[in-house]
Amino acid sequence: MSESGTDILSMFGNKAPVPLGPQFPPSLSSVQLPPILADYSFELSEALQVPYEMVLCNLLGVLSTAAQRRFHVQIKEGYHESLNLYLLSPLPPGERKSAVTQAARRPLIGWENEQEKLIGPLAQEARSKRMTLERAIEHRRNMAAKAKNSQSRDSLIQEIRDLEDEMPELITIPRLLADDITPECLAMLMEQQSECMSIIEAEGGLFDTFAGRYSRMPNLDLILKAFSGEPCRVDRKHGQFIGLKHPLLTICVTTQPDVLRGMAGNPEFRGRGFLARFLYFFGQSRLGYRVAEPPQVSLQVERAFLERVEFLLSLKSNSEMNAQGQSLLLSAGAYESWKNFFLLIEGELRPGSSLENMTDWAGKVPGQVARLAGLLHLASAQQIESKVEPSVMFAATELGKKLVHHARYAFHDMGCDDLTSCAQAILKWITDRKIELFTGRECQRAIRGRFPKKKQIEQGLTMLVEFGYVVAVPVQSSGPGRPPSPSYQVHPAVHAAEAIPISNPSQPTHCDTVSCATGVPVGAGEGGKPPFEPSVYARKMEAV
Repeated sequence: MSESGTDILSMFGNKAPVPLGPQFPPSLSSVQLPPILADYSFELSEALQVPYEMVLCNLLGVLSTAAQRRFHVQIKEGYHESLNLYLLSPLPPGERKSAVTQAARRPLIGWENEQEKLIGPLAQEARSKRMTLERAIEHRRNMAAKAKNSQSRDSLIQEIRDLEDEMPELITIPRLLADDITPECLAMLMEQQSECMSIIEAEGGLFDTFAGRYSRMPNLDLILKAFSGEPCRVDRKHGQFIGLKHPLLTICVTTQPDVLRGMAGNPEFRGRGFLARFLYFFGQSRLGYRVAEPPQVSLQVERAFLERVEFLLSLKSNSEMNAQGQSLLLSAGAYESWKNFFLLIEGELRPGSSLENMTDWAGKVPGQVARLAGLLHLASAQQIESKVEPSVMFAATELGKKLVHHARYAFHDMGCDDLTSCAQAILKWITDRKIELFTGRECQRAIRGRFPKKKQIEQGLTMLVEFGYVVAVPVQSSGPGRPPSPSYQVHPAVHAAEAIPISNPSQPTHCDTVSCATGVPVGAGEGGKPPFEPSVYARKMEAV
């Protein structure tokens, strides 16, 4: 180290900075997922210039929608997991979340439209006939009430019974998706749709509704029980009884981070295990590195994914199968891989281990990995009836290991106070601009959009000083007037620890965009795709 570098380190007492919290989680692009899923996730993320993780999250939500109730994965005798997932991919505004959601839901909406065409006329005919008979029955009830003798009344009652026997059953048009819906309406809709439903949305309004937007009282019973198919009964004073024996719900939301933090502030969401049911997908924002003319998704890759979803939806309907659906069995190697993952997580749940503060989430992750393995099997297997292969379970466990980092980051972010948030924002500004020396006034101008008060920034800088990221440098006044703004020296380790050099080209290229999103150099894999080997950044994160 140079003499000047040694002098700078001496300003920090030759000590390294103390972490403010977990680092941004590793990219998921290095996990070797089935080509049908991996290729479409990558190409759609490139076409829309969005993080790979957000696209993968939505596509897993689509597969979960197509698979729930139709299949379940049997891990061992007496232990099985359904294939519905609760997924969250938090991203700030301007990230094209709606475009990703619309692209991912297309096969589901296409299936719903097809069902509308096939069953809609029959449903309308049955509804019309029922309304006519109801009016006829009501007319005869009124006549019976006014009958002058029992003989006339009995005759009318018999006519009413005959008309009731003619009453056709209402035909329900199959649906897969719900949107802005209350818990009570969701229960009614699930009762009509074989106790299954999915919510795949770009906004987090659903959480406000379940937190009590209309009733002012949180109502989480159904959404908690529908994760694992527990029976749920809904009784209302002015409504009919709804009894769901095995409800299953899929949730996939690409909400804003502030919504996630707001949920964490509600004790109902964390205390009752709501947030512990979700898998979290964080992707590096590509804003500032997007290209004007991105590559389009190839028809072959897109068609492969769409046809797989359509195939799963074409299998036996829920009403024709048992409550759990068809079993997906694990091969001996797949079970061994899952068991090793279970034991790895179990060890980290012990006091003093890395997951001791997130046991509510981590205790469920082995089951979540089994669900992921089931979906990956359905996305890749030539024969659905075949056993889940070890390679599929290995991909699911590797994905699960990385999602542990994503969950740790999510729970830290949800519990992050304003002071820590301000310190992290300043540190990000320092690393993004490769700043080595700055003034307090420069810092305030840079982040005042999010933290407008000078006192907030001063407290954030104080925290960075206490954690060893910066040190205040004395500044001598040059004369009368306004005192100079204090200066701060950045610890050399802040920039030395960066895994990927940051550049600011005048016009970002395709390579710049992919490197920013995936953390691996373009060209190392076939067709310019990132190779499915852990990147330097991913390996470094796993070592931590």
